[in-house]
Amino acid sequence: MGAGEHILFLQDGEPGQAWKKTLLALAGLAMLLCLFVPVWLLAAEPQLYEVAGIRPQGVRQGKLGSCYFHAVVTALAQANPQLLQKMIKANADGTYTVQFADDKKENAYPEDLRYTREIGYDLSEGLWVAAIFRAYAQRILRQALLEALEKSSLFPLIKQYAKDFVASSDPLVLAYDRAIRSQVDQYGNIDRANLEADLKEQMKPIAVSDEIKDSLIKLLESGGFFDAISAMIKQNGELFGAYRAVGQGGIAERVMQTLAGSVKVVKNSSEGDVSGALGRALGAHQPLVACTAGSRFYERVAAGQSLPSGVDAWYVNAHCYTVLGFDAASSSVTLRNPWARHPDPDGVFILPISTFVPAFRGVITTGP
Repeated sequence: MGAGEHILFLQDGEPGQAWKKTLLALAGLAMLLCLFVPVWLLAAEPQLYEVAGIRPQGVRQGKLGSCYFHAVVTALAQANPQLLQKMIKANADGTYTVQFADDKKENAYPEDLRYTREIGYDLSEGLWVAAIFRAYAQRILRQALLEALEKSSLFPLIKQYAKDFVASSDPLVLAYDRAIRSQVDQYGNIDRANLEADLKEQMKPIAVSDEIKDSLIKLLESGGFFDAISAMIKQNGELFGAYRAVGQGGIAERVMQTLAGSVKVVKNSSEGDVSGALGRALGAHQPLVACTAGSRFYERVAAGQSLPSGVDAWYVNAHCYTVLGFDAASSSVTLRNPWARHPDPDGVFILPISTFVPAFRGVITTGP
């Protein structure tokens, strides 16, 4: 060892003072970097399925009012997890193709899944719920664009070309999807000029001529087109990030039909009728969802009347829950809040059928 090397090392091999200072400086730098690196960069990239796979406990609604969607997915995760797994195909480019019950398909893209997770729209285990959620949103948007085109004042020849393009183009639907998410407010309102400006930016990477891009953007100024899109956003605001949208888009029946291929609604007319419906559906391993909107409790809240004592521990107005079980011997129903809380743990609670009937408007399941 040369004389100069004693600056860093002592004679017995212990680090010298200069080396100790270097180590401390490096440690301090590492700690400083941790303060500025986002948590999601440090965490492992989420997989499509976690170790537990598809299970009802793994479904967790985020900060959007998407209870109608997450409650149905939870019900299907319990009744038929294989159905959900078959719906999703992982592609080599990182996208996921979701095939719905009517065989129509939509692709969920990695950047949109990251957005959904990072912004807190879905808190479920793995990416499978987010993939179905984004695919469902794109399906609703594509249908709305096609219907809006039909109502527009475009010339018939141009209208048909535009409809064909919307039906077959993911980039165009994604451009609208991302522009809407960027501009919609928490109540589901959107400004046409701002949407048009953002859509112009989102459409820049699309591989079509500028003339076609301009004509597609100018559709927003076509009679009836923007009004139809605006109405769709208002009705489905939670799909695009509107926290407080109160439209009619969040209907559990429509989600059940889209994902499972059929839907059946049994109203809570009497304890006997509901008990029979619950027993039959669960015995046949069918998914079950119950929503409070339109119930007797809901009507009491609307009228400014108080609810029975103790229901505030689990009751949420205009909210959907998954029915996990029914015990005929005790006439009790086990439910789960898709928030995975309220009540804790995991949002699971049991109600007597006498409370279930007035608290929910009915049960939603599959069947004719």
